[in-house]
Amino acid sequence: MSNQRRVWPRVALLLIILAAASAAIWYWRKPLWNLFGNRETIQAWLAQFGPWAPLATIGLNAAQVLLAPIPGAIIGVTNGYLYGVWLGALYSMAGLALGTALAMGLARRLGRPLVERLVNPARLDRWDRATQRAGPVFFFLIYLVPGLPDDLVCFVVGLSRLPLLQMVGLALLGRLPGVLVSSWLGAYATTLPVWVWIPLGVGTAGLAWLYYRYHEPVQTTLLRLIGRLTGRRTPAEEAEPGPAEEERQVHL
Repeated sequence: MSNQRRVWPRVALLLIILAAASAAIWYWRKPLWNLFGNRETIQAWLAQFGPWAPLATIGLNAAQVLLAPIPGAIIGVTNGYLYGVWLGALYSMAGLALGTALAMGLARRLGRPLVERLVNPARLDRWDRATQRAGPVFFFLIYLVPGLPDDLVCFVVGLSRLPLLQMVGLALLGRLPGVLVSSWLGAYATTLPVWVWIPLGVGTAGLAWLYYRYHEPVQTTLLRLIGRLTGRRTPAEEAEPGPAEEERQVHL
């Protein structure tokens, strides 16, 4: 009961914030649409910076691999909006390639002390155990399936003995579908009416909060599914007793 009392005020606060944000967007929908809906004006402004504009978005996408607070999906949508589906996806993939290679390479070169400064040590231990048994296919599926901490996994792979060049390639291949979807959404964002974007934005924010609140069980379930597909026991299943151990516990 005490846990529910702590959760419901947060849910109510979130609903109030979402309602206020939706009302503000609806009230200022015309000036916002004039500001962000004119893609040609924004592209002309970016053209003044020459090659620095694409390099900036590539660098930002590389940084989001190393620094978790930067949302990578938003960068992908923005690239699609500014540069179109294919060029936006190309810039996003270039940044991801750079960030992935840096994360894996720095972890391999500088070791665990660096990684423990960048990620939670408990989460690192959990994923480090998976690395000892899992092969390239296991990690490819982690990059392919949404909802898993693929940026953190880049560091974990760097701490393993897996070949880095192969793992960078598999990481990019696994991330490509998500990048294409984000780029497509950004490229065709202005074709959707405002009344579609408001519930879409509210729904996305609600799902993001639910995932933030319950990400541990979601990730555990996804890891178990990947483990079954690859025939490996995941860290989530590691603590579960096997049949022999269960029988031993019963006799004890």
